[in-house]
Amino acid sequence: MKLWCVAALTTIALIAPIRTATQAADSKQIAARVELHPVQSLTITDQQFLKGDSNGKAVTVAGELRIAQGTGRLPAVVLIHGSGGIGANIDVWSKIFNEMGISAFVIDGFTGRGLTSVGADQALLGRLNLILDGYGALDILARHPRVDAARIVLMGFSRGGQAALYESEAIQQNVEPFRNRVRGVHTVLPGLRDHFRVRR
Repeated sequence: MKLWCVAALTTIALIAPIRTATQAADSKQIAARVELHPVQSLTITDQQFLKGDSNGKAVTVAGELRIAQGTGRLPAVVLIHGSGGIGANIDVWSKIFNEMGISAFVIDGFTGRGLTSVGADQALLGRLNLILDGYGALDILARHPRVDAARIVLMGFSRGGQAALYESEAIQQNVEPFRNRVRGVHTVLPGLRDHFRVRR
């Protein structure tokens, strides 16, 4: 009996520090504050976007800002979802960035447009609309007192990755709303089925 108790206590003593370290890391994944922001955007066709025609339907989409733990102005990443809308992958990445001390701004480009998914029918929404949503997100982050507007990165998934790729051209040209703000673009399986020629 004594031997069993000693073995149990030894096991607990060995596991406790590991569990405590894991809990400490997990606690950094929890945002210090979560804010919901209305993002002013448009719903237009891809042809309208490429021609610079802004005569579309005004729409308000949602953005969720998960402010990482820390003080002062923090770097931020804008997460742009794919054809299935916001999924578990977005939550996982938000937690990873929060743990790194980076705030995450998650755009929901579908709900405000009456959509939940366009996976089965991509024609429900022009592929370039998520770029406009990204512009709106950058506007919000540039004015936010807890965001370092000079350290923002765009990260897109599938359809959202395609939007981030097209936004990267504007970033390279250092045009508004990207001027001195966006420091990089990362895409995860960007949709490359459609190719557009951007008019200069």
